[in-house]
Amino acid sequence: MRIQGWLSCALVLGLAAIPAWRASAAQMPGMAQLSGKVAAAKALGQLSVHAYNTDKRVAYTVYVVKGQYRATNLFPGHYEISVRGTVGQRNWSLAPLTVQADISASQQARVDFKLTATSYGPTYIGGRPYPTDNIAPYDVVYPPGRGRQVIENTCFGCHVVNFFPYNAQRTYPAGRTPYNRDGWRIAVDRMATGHAFSQPTKASYFDRGLLSPQDREALIDYLTDNFGYGSTPRVVQQIDDPALDEKLLERAEFVEYRWPNTPGRDNRYVHTPDFDGQGNVWIMDRGAEGPVRVDPRSAEITHHLGHGGGEFMTVDVDGTAWYGGLTHYDPSTRTHDEYKLTGGRNGRNFGVSTLVIDSQGDIWLSLLTTGGLGKFDRKANSVQWWDVPVLRSRPYGLTLDHDDKVWFADYHNSGITRFDPVTQQFRHYPLTLRTPTNIRRLSVDSKNFVWSATWGSPGLQRGALYRLNPDNGAVDEYPIGIPYTNPYDTEVDKDDNVWLATDNHVLKFDVKTRTFARYPVPTRTDIPKLAVTRDGAVWFGPRNAGQSSDYGGAAIALYPDKDRIVSFAAYYSPENARARKAQYRGPATPVTGQVYLVPAPSQNPCEYSATLGLEVMCEHDAASNAAPVPPSTIKGGAARE
Repeated sequence: MRIQGWLSCALVLGLAAIPAWRASAAQMPGMAQLSGKVAAAKALGQLSVHAYNTDKRVAYTVYVVKGQYRATNLFPGHYEISVRGTVGQRNWSLAPLTVQADISASQQARVDFKLTATSYGPTYIGGRPYPTDNIAPYDVVYPPGRGRQVIENTCFGCHVVNFFPYNAQRTYPAGRTPYNRDGWRIAVDRMATGHAFSQPTKASYFDRGLLSPQDREALIDYLTDNFGYGSTPRVVQQIDDPALDEKLLERAEFVEYRWPNTPGRDNRYVHTPDFDGQGNVWIMDRGAEGPVRVDPRSAEITHHLGHGGGEFMTVDVDGTAWYGGLTHYDPSTRTHDEYKLTGGRNGRNFGVSTLVIDSQGDIWLSLLTTGGLGKFDRKANSVQWWDVPVLRSRPYGLTLDHDDKVWFADYHNSGITRFDPVTQQFRHYPLTLRTPTNIRRLSVDSKNFVWSATWGSPGLQRGALYRLNPDNGAVDEYPIGIPYTNPYDTEVDKDDNVWLATDNHVLKFDVKTRTFARYPVPTRTDIPKLAVTRDGAVWFGPRNAGQSSDYGGAAIALYPDKDRIVSFAAYYSPENARARKAQYRGPATPVTGQVYLVPAPSQNPCEYSATLGLEVMCEHDAASNAAPVPPSTIKGGAARE
């Protein structure tokens, strides 16, 4: 190991002998090791070591436990190695101490650190980077009063606590348009009485009955007085550290594959990872509009940008990718098709939030903005959809159970809903009575229990994990123990343990002990979607690290036990709902560079209006419910039948 640079407070040296702790650990050929000691004041709390390979843009993050750290299976190359505070802990504000080192293949390298700092400054809560020094306790940022009570009981069901005081224009949800009193009045009325997502036939974002005329005025006054136009951007101070288990942290390691921002373009920010069945990881880069393929075995990153964006993506069995609202992309030809609802010259998209391929090769779609559930029919090469007859459902996350029923999270009504493709019947399950609560995603375990979480956390502002028994509707609640957090996704592993994505953390819920293990991630961020491998690695993308700062894009894997890593290749276990696509043996859907215009009517046009108590005269063609109508197509700008 060749060291470049020398810091007076860091001791660095190479070590040729193999440490005893490596005697029985797995090790990939040609990969290096890194370990060392960290001398620091106990007052500095939980520390981490970050090793960044500048040649391959691969970073490793491990925790310091009992004054020591170790990282396994490092790609050889030049490294920037730093000891720093830990994300999600108050010491995150601690300035990192960094050295440069060249680490060769199969080397047992060592770097020791000695920190002279004994304290750190304040930091703030949440998973979004905020460039501000105006950090204050919650009661200072949100003075007590009736207005605060209304915010806690309604607005915090969807919005993070720093959304209101950070009075600056940034990409939602990390910022907002600054408002004066008239602006706040319009915003409040739009939430309570307007049509969500500008859908004229749909309900408002939350029940206006939760906001009395008196509370409306109190809320507008409170927002104007405390977060009005021109007020100083502030964020809420983190007072407590979430509890961590050192025994688990000692074994854990993060490996992340990074790519930088492009000058003159929007920041990279990533969303959904997926595995292609060949060991590769695909992830959607929303900032650059297109999927990115990562081969974790070689650290080779291939960009497929400029073919449209979206939240969710899934890789088909033939290697093509589906994403956006709705786009089908062939990476071998770099060509894409689009499926759009009729209307306008080129139609309009479906507003897809999630895509899951079933064993028949059909793709189920959650249509967030239109409040619908869609299905891409493989044989007809077209889409049909149902208007979800549940008030404020707005499907978001979507999964399949072991009976091929479709489950989705109801974005704005504190519940989840099941759809039976055979009977075409919907059944809604309330998840929590603390309304309105924003629910993002869900998963199903081997016993068909459904797991989800409340992204918004009104009142207590402490997110929770929920288990639903679909047979009797019983719900069990498990608070995750992180104040002001916003849990987003749940994924069940092959042992039925539940992995949970939330601000600055990946959590494991042990179903046997009913306890959480909390793993702080490499950088401050929220985490929109997880993907768990058959070997137990948990993949995700650090969305807000790229969206709200200059971190760039990344695909990150958490290995709960670094001594059991035998390969970086990523495959689903057969039990995973997202592996159902591998069961399809039918013909592939070719990509020919066309735009398909899909007929717009829903399969059940009368059902949603019935939930509103409206007497609407409508007729339903039963034949249209049997099979989707073949779409017209557009190629080269000309429509043809």
